[in-house]
Amino acid sequence: MERFARGAIPAWGLHAHPFVGEAKTASVSNWSHDVSEVAAPAETSARPGWWVQVRGHAYGPYTLEQMTHFVEEGRVRPATRISDQPSKGWIEARRVDALMSPLRGAAGQEESPAAEGANIFVHAEIVTGAWGAFMAALESMGPICELAPGLWLVRTRLSAGVVRNTLSQTLEKGDRFVVIDATRDRLAWFSLGPGVDVAIGQVWNAPLKPERK
Repeated sequence: MERFARGAIPAWGLHAHPFVGEAKTASVSNWSHDVSEVAAPAETSARPGWWVQVRGHAYGPYTLEQMTHFVEEGRVRPATRISDQPSKGWIEARRVDALMSPLRGAAGQEESPAAEGANIFVHAEIVTGAWGAFMAALESMGPICELAPGLWLVRTRLSAGVVRNTLSQTLEKGDRFVVIDATRDRLAWFSLGPGVDVAIGQVWNAPLKPERK
């Protein structure tokens, strides 16, 4: 049965992978998206705004400003299906210039030679045959060294979110990883599961216990 949520915040992921997240200095979030077709009920077209297709469901409506923010954070990807009139069909977000232009600008800044370098730790558990593609993408980001099986240190200009989005494109269902930006105090993850998402939200930026005198 198809379901449609108004104003809900879904757990969007990449393709069939439901759990993608990112933690910053003051926030934690997890997202995913699916590109399967879905028809929205006629009543959604009466409400202005943008809708996002998520694993056979339609979520919205969101304002253009909200959608732009989702794109900048990697929550809406170029291949994510969106629509401002769901009853008339869906298109990929890459076809809406107003949404993609901020992403192109941000990507250019992230990869600019003038961007500040960062030390990023990547820990991955890959149970499929995706190791080759994963390592090729990781090595393209900058100098790396393997600290332990499945654990690398990377020196790069890319943000934790960009690293997460790039590496996730190489993986299959069942693979997962976490990205820790030690320089910028950022955390991003892929397919860790809802329990981990909740745990990160409870710990990241949680108040510290008072020091004992």
